[in-house]
Amino acid sequence: MKSFLKAICIGAILVALYIPLTVKLQEQRKLFLDTDFIAYTLPSTLIAPLSLEFKGVTADFLLFKFMTFIGGRIQELPNFTDLHWDYLEDTLDIITDLDPYYFDAYQYSQIFLAWDAGRPESANRLLEKAMENVPDNYRFPYYIGFNYYYFIKDNQKASEYFMKASKLPDSPYWLASWAARLSVFSFEHRAGIMFLEDMISQTRDERIKKYFQKRLTALQILSYLENKVDAYKEQYGKMPASLDDLVSSGIIKEIPEDPYGGKFILLSNGRVYTTSKMLEQQ
Repeated sequence: MKSFLKAICIGAILVALYIPLTVKLQEQRKLFLDTDFIAYTLPSTLIAPLSLEFKGVTADFLLFKFMTFIGGRIQELPNFTDLHWDYLEDTLDIITDLDPYYFDAYQYSQIFLAWDAGRPESANRLLEKAMENVPDNYRFPYYIGFNYYYFIKDNQKASEYFMKASKLPDSPYWLASWAARLSVFSFEHRAGIMFLEDMISQTRDERIKKYFQKRLTALQILSYLENKVDAYKEQYGKMPASLDDLVSSGIIKEIPEDPYGGKFILLSNGRVYTTSKMLEQQ
């Protein structure tokens, strides 16, 4: 009987200690996730031997960790520091070392390193790895070519990779035409629109789809307005002084709203620009 009462007392003490400790642990866990969650990543030379025959499982875990971090902070991407991006780049590099055929990891390198981190060269380095391991997938040379064209402004390299992509199975018919016309024809918004449509169709994460759908909408508006500027020039034989002239002339009913909260303005060269730079306004 005494032993039973003693066990009950010990149990009650443990429960009493467990509740505040659990609350404290949850607080510390949240603090850790908010601050040091991305502070380091072990290199693949260490992770691979430790994973034994479970390299694929480890790669899945690291990608889940990557997406958990990104998913919780997707509106904060413009404020990420080099520390954040170094961690994310290293993680994607390690994942594709562990599983060289991991399509999602290569795609996320394009989505986040090229578009958000401003690191198209880093994205291309990982995509070159993809081309080596998955040589029949046209998207990898296509992504590299797009980065050279859209971000790096190297039309010659862009044309080279577009041509490589055009020769692979299931590639879009227009890739060869893009490669041939690249040096004489600018289709920046059109390229971005078609690229984002393809990326959205391949992305399974709904948060990322929503994030890139907003960017796609902004590009579509920019393309629309520039087409209307061309229509004004054709009709009146001169450039409009501002986008307001498109409204007063009846070419458009109103200037669309920037989904990022900025303002669309007309530049002297006929291009339309947004003051938001397609970044969330604080």
